[in-house]
Amino acid sequence: MPLRLLLLLCLALPACGGAQRARRGLSDEQLGSLIDLVPPGPAWVIQARPRMLAEQEAARTLWRSLVTEERERAFAERTGVDPLTVEELVVIELPPSGYMLLVRGPFDAAEVVRRAGERLAMRDVESEEPVLRREGLAGQGRFAYAALAPRSLLVARDAPPQLVAQVLARRLDKQVPRALGTPDAQSLYAEHGADPFVLVAPEKLALEPGTGVALLFARERALAVSVRPTQVVLPVAIDLRGEFPPGAEQNFRALARSLAGAQLGRALGLSQVPERMAVRLDERGAVVTFALEAKALVAGLRMLFFDDMRTLFSAAETPSGLRPALASATSPVAWRTAVERSRSAIAPSIRRTAWPR
Repeated sequence: MPLRLLLLLCLALPACGGAQRARRGLSDEQLGSLIDLVPPGPAWVIQARPRMLAEQEAARTLWRSLVTEERERAFAERTGVDPLTVEELVVIELPPSGYMLLVRGPFDAAEVVRRAGERLAMRDVESEEPVLRREGLAGQGRFAYAALAPRSLLVARDAPPQLVAQVLARRLDKQVPRALGTPDAQSLYAEHGADPFVLVAPEKLALEPGTGVALLFARERALAVSVRPTQVVLPVAIDLRGEFPPGAEQNFRALARSLAGAQLGRALGLSQVPERMAVRLDERGAVVTFALEAKALVAGLRMLFFDDMRTLFSAAETPSGLRPALASATSPVAWRTAVERSRSAIAPSIRRTAWPR
């Protein structure tokens, strides 16, 4: 998932770069955390810190397996943006093929927006004040760009205009409701928000009623998935808030075996996760932890990403988003589908340890 975020960023900003310019308005410090600009509604919100991820050998190994130094250098020279220096990246997905990125890094946000606007085939929004914005059509999508602060910007594909407006309004009004506004979501972000990568689902997961998975997660309220790469491995923690039935630990392991045996799980070499993972249950919910070896992930990630990365880093293309196959293979929706497909394998054990009536 962290690699998919970098790919989204690169696809969205192929025409950026340029000299620094001074611009009036909010400073990045005044703007604050980018995740606070996301309004309520998204099923999940991702925050990544690519610069922090790049400091660890495990994350760099995965990145370098997909992008050579030569291509990375050429991309940075062509666009003026080095993906591995981005300090803060917030992503929400907008089905069926859209997304919104909030990005902060060592670039001139105003120049990024101007350059990106020049590549739009048809512009229908072009404003300088109070926020520098460019919106219009490019390829098969509609794109929106806005300079939120000197080093922070908004990039969106096929985003509803009201969503863009809500994000812009939150620049000045910090009291309006936000995506991570529930007590559970706030608690999860307080614990995991400093990690290099975290995905937060602030509301109850929408699972197919009547399935074994839905029964296991019947009283789940929110969750966070965090990754903290080291020099060798990528430790993963899944922090679930809610209540879980007796025997939940065995059910989590059965679910993990089903996911590991799915097509995507096999491609990513997850076969050892079910036996090596740890499950802790307490009054707040459940925490599932395991570690992924970077070298074991390389082959699967190359299979999923390599062609897209080669195309991306070989030429400056008009932003077009991810190909449907790549998007479906690496999104939370794909993993949720894999969970649903595993219901026949785990439903019997869950039903034997279900909630007492």
